Amino acid sequence: MFPYLHVFGIDIPMYGLLMATALLVSVGLSFLRCRRRGLDGEKLLTIALIAVVFGIVGAKVLFMVVTYSWDEITAAVKANGFIWIFQGGLVFYGGLIGGVIGAFVGAALAKAKIVLYSDPIVPTLPLAHAIGRMGCFCAGCCYGKVTESWIGMRFPSAVTGLAENVKVIPTQLIEAGANLIVFLFLLWFTRKKRQGFTTLFVYLFIYGVERFLLEYLRGDEIRGIFGAFSTSQWISIGLVVIAAAGLIVTKVVSNKRSNEAEKGNTVS
Repeated sequence: MFPYLHVFGIDIPMYGLLMATALLVSVGLSFLRCRRRGLDGEKLLTIALIAVVFGIVGAKVLFMVVTYSWDEITAAVKANGFIWIFQGGLVFYGGLIGGVIGAFVGAALAKAKIVLYSDPIVPTLPLAHAIGRMGCFCAGCCYGKVTESWIGMRFPSAVTGLAENVKVIPTQLIEAGANLIVFLFLLWFTRKKRQGFTTLFVYLFIYGVERFLLEYLRGDEIRGIFGAFSTSQWISIGLVVIAAAGLIVTKVVSNKRSNEAEKGNTVS
């Protein structure tokens, strides 16, 4: 665990530093990939800026929803002002959902066809997420269940609330590694131009399954539990269903267009 970077007597939180690094890497790589495809870089920056703003808001809102009751939120705001809202953590799924909505809003403002930017942008998301999870590891949050196995690691009790000698599964590192694999797969997958939002749907499907399974290893309780599953598992199920439906619809539409094109060529 490495919570702070000490530079010239200044303590820089590694969580914030790596989150900022994740955003810069994602936007920078997306910019390069867009330019290679002949897309407008300025429009990409507009899309990215709005997506980041919406993503941060979404991540913060979902964190508050799964962590506090409405009475706790209103009481804290009355006692500390609205600045309290900006304290605390973030929830990835809120950031992902907010970011996707923001990307569509940004594309509308930039008068760009968002579907053209899907292939260049989407593969950078799991890379940014992997870097962000390293920030979680440094901060000691998003840890796994208690374990006695060799894979277990000790985090400060001030973070986990557990005794100093208790080991937990480093789910942050596991997810970071899994996301790097997804990133490499999507780089390979987008070597060819894909129809519509195929790449986005593939990413949502893969990550939905990944996160659903990973939640069984998570040990921190600030995630919300509804019925048999955590908040993230319910969202994972929803995303997998949406992604599967999107892939099916995209395939049907693509086949229909191909058949119509073949008929047109036959007639001519």
